[in-house]
Amino acid sequence: MNKFDITELPKQWLVALVALAFTFVLVVPGCAGEAADNGGSGSGENAAEQAAQVAEEEGPIEAGQAAEDIVVPVSITMPESAGAEPKTIEVTVADGSTVLQATEAAGWDVQVENSDYGKFVTSINGIANGSEGDASGWVYTVNDEQVMEACDVRQLTAGDSVQWSFYVG
Repeated sequence: MNKFDITELPKQWLVALVALAFTFVLVVPGCAGEAADNGGSGSGENAAEQAAQVAEEEGPIEAGQAAEDIVVPVSITMPESAGAEPKTIEVTVADGSTVLQATEAAGWDVQVENSDYGKFVTSINGIANGSEGDASGWVYTVNDEQVMEACDVRQLTAGDSVQWSFYVG
């Protein structure tokens, strides 16, 4: 009989599983708080729900550490049909902020949808996934490397740069 050994999984899968579990821990209490607030007795949120909400809004920070601000260049390359030049905006966010938080800080109109793996961008500045063919859509890199995590999962540190491109396939 073969036994499953978790150490044989690729590192990316382990990171994704841990990130998914962490996201689940943050989202479930937040969802419970929303249900209570929307139809509950109006008693307010408890401390755990407030902490989960702050973590969801501001991004994860390791226990015992204060977040320091970092400057992250966020670039966007629109499809040729949009007729817009590539643009880079430097944003200041807390160390450990997510790609999504940095992108939203750039001031662009960013639309997202939830998935089983986290949030994914469906539109930036009115250019929507699928608008240039079925296989077209937004993809991002960090430090010129393709990332296989949802944009609300991938955290940024000092020296990182984010590049959004509209893929037409």
